[in-house]
Amino acid sequence: MEARGNNRPAGQSLNSEINITPLVDVMLVVLIIFIVVTPLLQQGVGVDLPQARNVEDASEDTGLTLTVVLQGNGRMFLGTDPIDQADLAGTLRMRHQADPGLQFQVKADRSVHYGEIKQILQAGRAAGFRGASLIAREIKPAGSKILPGPRPAGHGD
Repeated sequence: MEARGNNRPAGQSLNSEINITPLVDVMLVVLIIFIVVTPLLQQGVGVDLPQARNVEDASEDTGLTLTVVLQGNGRMFLGTDPIDQADLAGTLRMRHQADPGLQFQVKADRSVHYGEIKQILQAGRAAGFRGASLIAREIKPAGSKILPGPRPAGHGD
């Protein structure tokens, strides 16, 4: 067999097809990573929030806020850390003394009775917080559909 300068036997042509197998392998790995990581991106503790109108955006920055979360099953969290209701008042007082600029937020499940939320609000007031934000999911108004703007003249008229 006669060899050419590029170490190919004579009569064989150069293969110019793209091998996509490595590309598919990499894409599958990236897809699996996204599938695994996406549930971990949820911030905080999951609750089924009540719905309300005229909801204002609340800060989700954990450095600026102190959020008490009350789930429907009665479990309570301070941020993402579990806390006992008996320890709540003292912990809130210590956190307020450490940083008086924190915004106090209450995030409660829709099945929680208002009396339980009232106890959390009272503990926050006793700790020195001047107000509290009650976190809710906004009800979109029925007539809030985005209407198309005026069409430019000369297009299909």
